[in-house]
Amino acid sequence: MYLIKKHIPLFMTSVIALSLYGCASSDSDNMNSSAEMRKNNISSTQKCISFDTKGKHKEAFPYCKIAAEMGNSFAQTLVGSMYFRGEGTTQNYSQAAFWFQKTAQDGDVNAQALVGSLYFEGKGVPQNNTQATLWFQKAARQVTLHPMVLVGAMYFEGQWVNQDYMQAAHWYQLAAEQGDDNAQFRLGTMYHEGQGFSQNYSQAAYWYQKAAVQGNSNAQAFLGGMYFEGLGVAKDYKQAYAWLSVAAMHNQEATKSRDSVAAQLTPDDQFEAQMLASEYLKKYNIKL
Repeated sequence: MYLIKKHIPLFMTSVIALSLYGCASSDSDNMNSSAEMRKNNISSTQKCISFDTKGKHKEAFPYCKIAAEMGNSFAQTLVGSMYFRGEGTTQNYSQAAFWFQKTAQDGDVNAQALVGSLYFEGKGVPQNNTQATLWFQKAARQVTLHPMVLVGAMYFEGQWVNQDYMQAAHWYQLAAEQGDDNAQFRLGTMYHEGQGFSQNYSQAAYWYQKAAVQGNSNAQAFLGGMYFEGLGVAKDYKQAYAWLSVAAMHNQEATKSRDSVAAQLTPDDQFEAQMLASEYLKKYNIKL
């Protein structure tokens, strides 16, 4: 029944200096002195990317650090990530925050959201709600996603940080409790799948309902499916039909699911389900 994609891809930084990615030296090359590497920022960046792509973080780190110090924003992101994860160097949240903040100052939305989270929790920087709000607001001006959802998605996917479902759920819940329907849907899905929590269909249905009444079509489809199967809620084909009808306004797969539910209804029940769907369409059609 659940045919809608469960997770929305991260808003990814799109501009990477592709011209710097190439002509990688062989793995056996001896590392040049720092002074020589500084003379050729392009060469350092090439080796940084080449080693990092191969998963050779220890070899990549010194080249990435030089390129980062020379102002290459992509290298700054890599260095921040290496410090945060403890890959190729000793884990150091203060250094991670330092390098992520440089990338954030250049306008990278993911970095802005992540720096906001570091100030919010006092991780690598002194806890400072004013600074957290400042960076979250900078991110919010660039994308429609709630900044805390961006942070949660980074932990969910393991982008720049260690993959951590509990941290992802933590950030989704913070945004969900502020009323963000995207966060509510993602949180519901984590409960549904048992990611970061023990599997809990009742909690999944709770958060899907919260998002569904705000017009989130993915949540509407999933909630309809849960009513159809009786997961976390009492089985109710009329409710399933109604929610899937609302979702079907914007999703062809939900249309197929709704029609499957309709086949299970008697003519009288189908009439009542259609009346309920009409009511829900007026109240809960997708936000535009």
